[in-house]
Amino acid sequence: MLTGTTLAVIVGGCGGSGKSATGTGAGAGQTTTPAAVAEPTKAQFVAKANAICEATNGPLTATALKLATQHSPSAAAHIVSATFVPEIKAQLGRIQALGTPVGGEATIATMDQLLAGDITKITKNPSLAGAAAFHDFAQVAHHYGLTACAPLS
Repeated sequence: MLTGTTLAVIVGGCGGSGKSATGTGAGAGQTTTPAAVAEPTKAQFVAKANAICEATNGPLTATALKLATQHSPSAAAHIVSATFVPEIKAQLGRIQALGTPVGGEATIATMDQLLAGDITKITKNPSLAGAAAFHDFAQVAHHYGLTACAPLS
């Protein structure tokens, strides 16, 4: 069982604090503003997000295998809450840091909503922590190009 991650809604506050600065010397008195952070193209985003998923699928698979061998509901719940969900959220955080490609906001938001729902279901019922738990997310993600994320869903 492999799990995936999703993407983030646009990270707010890109470009700094919004404060302007003035300097001394050449150009003194001129107001400067922080440079805006360029959002990735879809191709850049997909390539980097797939690389993140590829790099983190191994540990997620190991955790999933450990989870699959648990016969105790309390042990399974502990693995889900202490390892499985934090690993998924860490993967998500790395992808969120990439930014959102222009034009991808709606798809990214949909994937975020689907993954959040999947995490909630898994947290409430650890027996659902299988590849099928991420099926709806995977359909959207794979169509967008994130084929390394939730590859078995």
